[in-house]
Amino acid sequence: MKFSVFTDMLGTESFEESLQLAVELGFSYVDVRAKLDGDTIDTISMEKAQACKQKLDQYKLQVASVSSWAVNTCTFSGPPKYDNYDEAHHTAMHEVLGRLFDLADIFDAPYVRVYSLYRQEDFHTLSEEEREEQYRHNASIMRRHAEHALQRNKYIVVENEPPTLTSNAEELGKLVAYANHPQLKINWDIINGWRAQEYPTVESYKHVKGHVWQTHLKGASRLSNSISEHNPHGSFGNFAIAGQDDYDHKPVIQAIAKYDPQAVMTIDTHYPSFYKQDQIGEVEAVRRTKAFFESLIPKGGCS
Repeated sequence: MKFSVFTDMLGTESFEESLQLAVELGFSYVDVRAKLDGDTIDTISMEKAQACKQKLDQYKLQVASVSSWAVNTCTFSGPPKYDNYDEAHHTAMHEVLGRLFDLADIFDAPYVRVYSLYRQEDFHTLSEEEREEQYRHNASIMRRHAEHALQRNKYIVVENEPPTLTSNAEELGKLVAYANHPQLKINWDIINGWRAQEYPTVESYKHVKGHVWQTHLKGASRLSNSISEHNPHGSFGNFAIAGQDDYDHKPVIQAIAKYDPQAVMTIDTHYPSFYKQDQIGEVEAVRRTKAFFESLIPKGGCS
């Protein structure tokens, strides 16, 4: 297995300094998303991306994924920014993906991270037939994007986010089954599942088993007084330092290491959201997170 880190989680606005820190922490892979010397992956020019790639080569770092917020942008509050059935939106996303594939070529990155279509606020009140129709529509659109990825010799990795139609492992499993495309893979953000009311267990992992090409690793604290008879694990409260948190990572991480050894394990601490007592410094948080997750994987199982 490979460990990676988002360069924007290392506490510096300087891309080169983030690469220096990544090397010092023992990483061979990084993910690029934001803090690209004033740009994000969604705003950077091709010329500037080439300059960033030269720095990556200088530090002998490989890019695991190009991670975009622009494909089916998540809306965490208020109305969505597009209509799931608007063909003009899907055409626009095709163009956005084309640009991201160009960047992935520059960075020699095999994966481009994207989001599914949005989920309406009252989704849980819909009938099973209505929900299934939306799942299948989402899969048909994502399959089109996967076909585009095939033409460009890339993979799209779909991340679970609460505001989307793939909010948890079960819904990611539906996407994989319904889309049924070799260039569509899963980026399972384990803690995002808890945020979406699906406590991540080995049982929930079975929905995506064999399809996880990337994970996002972070810790989480439980919401105070949220454990109950009907909610024995409690509810997600906030992001925290993995290994010093309220989630038992070991069973799921070891299952992924065994059954999805191709998965890139990307550290994405979400440090800016930490409670004050956990704010020990971005680099130290990444160092502890990396050491913790490495300790969970059998020796020789990661690189």
